[in-house]
Amino acid sequence: MQVLVRFGFTCLNLYFKNHLSKNKIVKLNNLQKTMILSSLIFVVYHLATLPVFGQEIDLTGIQTNPSHVHVGDSFQINATIINDSPGIIYFNGGCQSPLSVIFDKNVAVGHAMDCFAIFKTDLKPGENATIVGPSQDNSYTANLSGITNADVIFSYQTKNKSENTISKSFTFDIFKRTSIPEFPSISVLIFTIATMSSIAVMVSRKDHDLFKL
Repeated sequence: MQVLVRFGFTCLNLYFKNHLSKNKIVKLNNLQKTMILSSLIFVVYHLATLPVFGQEIDLTGIQTNPSHVHVGDSFQINATIINDSPGIIYFNGGCQSPLSVIFDKNVAVGHAMDCFAIFKTDLKPGENATIVGPSQDNSYTANLSGITNADVIFSYQTKNKSENTISKSFTFDIFKRTSIPEFPSISVLIFTIATMSSIAVMVSRKDHDLFKL
């Protein structure tokens, strides 16, 4: 902005020297400079606040699902797309995800099943949407433990059908599969105890009837 303001002053000085007499400059230059400078600042501020199309599509909130990935788990990548551009963007929906991921290690990308239910969805300016990858015809499976780096890529189209992508790096940890068995939940324990108690009551009643005979 400072460069533009200096350029504006230079233009003003040249204008006054070439078009106005010295007497008129003394009387009018302060008012004219103030008016033109105010207009220049307004234009610069207006241009600075306008979003630049193609640079305002943001990819945020990247995370794995489940949040803790263990060796042997199949998992997905979730992300949020924010459209702060002045135009509508379009991307794949249905079983075809607009989100693709390139892993550096520890993950096997497999082909699961063919996907046919593909359609386009749109995202208007100021809106956001949560997307999930991979597509249903692919799968992500953790095969080794350790820190894993990934490039998450979102593919979309603009109104003029031009293809665009935005990518971000993402790091997550894959944990070793523990051999310690997990304890059953409280509800399972209560159900088991209640069932065993019912069986015990039934057995005791039968024994009691036998003694009566």
